[in-house]
Amino acid sequence: MIEPENQKMNLAKSQKIARPRIFISHTWEDKALVRQLEKALADAGAEVWVDHAGIRGGDNLPERINDALGWCNTLLLIWTKAAAASRWVKLEWTNAIALDKLIIPCPIGKTPVPPIMANTAFIDFSNREQGARELLRALQLAQTGGKDLDADSELAGVIHARLTQTAPPAIPKPPQDEPKAAPPQSQPAPPVRLAIIQLRSTPLNPLSEADVKQMLREKDFYDRNKNDSGKGIRHEYESVERHGAKFVIDHTTGLIWQKGGSENSMSFKDAEAYVQQLNAKKFCGYNDWRLSSLEEAMSLLEPKKHSEFYLDPIFDRKQWGTWTADKASAGRVWCVSFDYGYCTYGDIGFNFSVRAVRSGQSVI
Repeated sequence: MIEPENQKMNLAKSQKIARPRIFISHTWEDKALVRQLEKALADAGAEVWVDHAGIRGGDNLPERINDALGWCNTLLLIWTKAAAASRWVKLEWTNAIALDKLIIPCPIGKTPVPPIMANTAFIDFSNREQGARELLRALQLAQTGGKDLDADSELAGVIHARLTQTAPPAIPKPPQDEPKAAPPQSQPAPPVRLAIIQLRSTPLNPLSEADVKQMLREKDFYDRNKNDSGKGIRHEYESVERHGAKFVIDHTTGLIWQKGGSENSMSFKDAEAYVQQLNAKKFCGYNDWRLSSLEEAMSLLEPKKHSEFYLDPIFDRKQWGTWTADKASAGRVWCVSFDYGYCTYGDIGFNFSVRAVRSGQSVI
């Protein structure tokens, strides 16, 4: 529902409205709604930028978000209790105010919007479908029954007035790490987006204990013994089934993992043979599975247990750990324990499970 003012603004119908360039500010908890909005807005003709990273580093506004704020003309603020507590959401909307961007608050629930926006017309998203429809109409991206419903909306008047202003010269292009939304296609699964976090995939031999500790600190990976203060990665997982088998896409790192893995624990030599067999039979349709690097495998660990594992519940629980491709010495290989939450190196004759990985060029 759009909150009206006593005096409504008249729309300049003869003036051509600019194409909305929308930055959606949100928290991870509202990702499902944001994905629906992103698609609906893009399909209706708007340009949309969303931070899908799920992780942000540093004390200042990251450069790519800074670029996106410079590029957009409208900030869509998905406002919830979690958003009110998020320092990153606060940085986004306060910087949008400083840059004189049009801000459209979209509250969900009873969390009051910031006082500075108390008199700003907003769209109530407590009913999400109705909220989405009202948003499209206010942006003049949708009509109903041939009648333009925007004409009686105070917010639509504000949007029209702001978007018909003369654009400043040399508007920055949108950030390139998020591809523009494509028209809906009949495909079994979307391509993997450009990874936000790049991890080493080339095996190292040797990889020393000191090198591992430094990597854990630099990446802020959790390890119960070597870096118990590590926060880990805020993943964006997607489970996909293909050819009767399942895998998990991590959109944050661009990696594709087996949802399960080996049925039994095995020696390192047998682990290498296991991966060869996956490729020979084209597991899930692919023949480029491999043992992960320690860096890649450690990215899976989380600081708290889920069902007795330091691992997201999206993965199967039969594989309690995994061999990696990195060696501590000629006869010792680095392993990751999902049940105990740390990495260690084991003799090549020891038995560990295997969870294979592939670099996520595509899932089509």
